[in-house]
Amino acid sequence: MTIGTKTRKKLWAKSGNRCAICKIELFTKEEAIPSLNIGEECHIISSKKNGPRHKPDLLNYDAYDNLLLLCRNHHKEIDTLIDAFPEEVLRFMKTNHENWVKQTLDASIGNNEESQAKFLIRMTSGKSLFNIISGVHGYRIDYDEAGTDEENEYIGEILQTLTDYADLSGMGVIEQFEKVKIATQLKELLCDLEQRGYFLFAERNIENIQHEGVELENWEVATLLLKKSDNPEIIKI
Repeated sequence: MTIGTKTRKKLWAKSGNRCAICKIELFTKEEAIPSLNIGEECHIISSKKNGPRHKPDLLNYDAYDNLLLLCRNHHKEIDTLIDAFPEEVLRFMKTNHENWVKQTLDASIGNNEESQAKFLIRMTSGKSLFNIISGVHGYRIDYDEAGTDEENEYIGEILQTLTDYADLSGMGVIEQFEKVKIATQLKELLCDLEQRGYFLFAERNIENIQHEGVELENWEVATLLLKKSDNPEIIKI
């Protein structure tokens, strides 16, 4: 099977002609080049037996729900770093990006009556968490208020540990074997959080940041959200 015309149009329209990860414009017109297309229609679940995230007997591998619009670089990245980009991560990325496109368009025409929900994926893998925080230029942190001083101190230690790892990785001094060790430690941290009644949600985006009146372009920012496991805002899928 191949991707149908209606499916292709829907994918490009709801993605806003932008990569779901870096938000770069995919089909552009430049003075020197009449048209340049760097967009690729990527399969979340591959139809090939040895392909990325393959599942046998999927009814339609070319269905809209199984497609993600990306630039060439990020298509290669998600299909190479499969552990960092499992199926559930890509589906959340797809939902977030399409919500971002709709919000942006609504804001441009003054239609802000409905605000779209933003979804972050719960971290259960130490390796995935490390890939999100590794080498970022900055981070955005939020958490549920704790009930006791002991809980406050614990949450503070957890968040400090995460930002320390992020800062350390940004210095380029971590060897490969150390990355494996850190991923294991982060997995233990996530298990301990769950035992204490907390879930950690995270994502990594490329943003333009305003700092002291100067716009800093293409900064990689990690969002870390620590929530109590019984928080009603959490949607279980």
